[in-house]
Amino acid sequence: MNLPEYEGAALFEKYGIPVPPHHLISDVSNVGSIAPPVVLKAQVLSGDRKKAGGILNATTDAEVIAGVEKLLGASINGEIVEKILVAEKLSIDKEYYLSFSYDTDYRSPVLNVSVDGGSGIEHAHTVPIDIIAPFDESFFKNILETVGFPSEDSESVSRIAFKLWQCFIGEYALLAEINPLIKTKDGTFFAADAKVILDDEKVNPGERRFIDMDGDIAILASGGGASLLNIDTLFRAGGKPANYTEYSGNPPRDVVKELTERVLSKKGLKGCWVVGGTANFTDIFETLSGFVEGLRAVTPKPTYPIVIRRDGPRQEEAFAMLRELGEKEGYDFHLYGRETDMAESARVIARLTSEHT
Repeated sequence: MNLPEYEGAALFEKYGIPVPPHHLISDVSNVGSIAPPVVLKAQVLSGDRKKAGGILNATTDAEVIAGVEKLLGASINGEIVEKILVAEKLSIDKEYYLSFSYDTDYRSPVLNVSVDGGSGIEHAHTVPIDIIAPFDESFFKNILETVGFPSEDSESVSRIAFKLWQCFIGEYALLAEINPLIKTKDGTFFAADAKVILDDEKVNPGERRFIDMDGDIAILASGGGASLLNIDTLFRAGGKPANYTEYSGNPPRDVVKELTERVLSKKGLKGCWVVGGTANFTDIFETLSGFVEGLRAVTPKPTYPIVIRRDGPRQEEAFAMLRELGEKEGYDFHLYGRETDMAESARVIARLTSEHT
């Protein structure tokens, strides 16, 4: 979920990140109490608002009214402006860039930093973050000084970086970005823009990300990072994924049922792989019961191999249920627990799929 700037700014304030004085308006008759000069910022989700005319400066009350009238109802990069953020115009000394996101090459969160922030930023230093290792503000201070931040600013910016990290982790964000991070002429720092993208699966637990792929092995994976690693492992084993989806977080059986039906409705499947590590809080019996309900709803009845590698609470009960179901209804289950690693189960489903006709 991509948040508009005003919602991102509210999150920043929640974590102690300073933002300029501002208010939100949706009507020209109520432009608020912040005296000019101000910045009028169209609340649309697209980037490069300034280039598209979505950010205006106003130095008088008359310019504020004219700017609001110009922006409300306008189309900015295809989005209709319904709200405007009116923010105090800052006296800028320096502009920096800070963001946290995830990087598939590093397979970890990364900090992106630049001593040149603002519109049109192209180059930033990318530093992987070990999410397990303990660290504090000094960790970010060392990074900033290494990449060339001025020594007089590195301590203040590192404090904001640490708070931005807390926001990124605490809100299950996919991106938390400040651009620009402004240092005013009196030495005060403000996040002059707030770009935050939250994980849809955390915001809407009943909705699960689904990506269609070209292969013939249907996949139901558990564990965000592990699911991506398992996809890579399947490719290396010679298997061809038919989709990517992920259903961790102890989902109720109706969510798993619906997802299973979607995954298994694809034509031309030659196998199904249900894979995940050792869960601590996920009820394996509940989730695999949802899988069974979805499996039974699929027509024609799947005859291809179904490899299930799961472990966690009520796993033995779940496997007993699946063995009985396989015998009674003829499903080709291959069940593996913690004694078989996930990579081996990838090799098993790749082999069985290649043998299936």
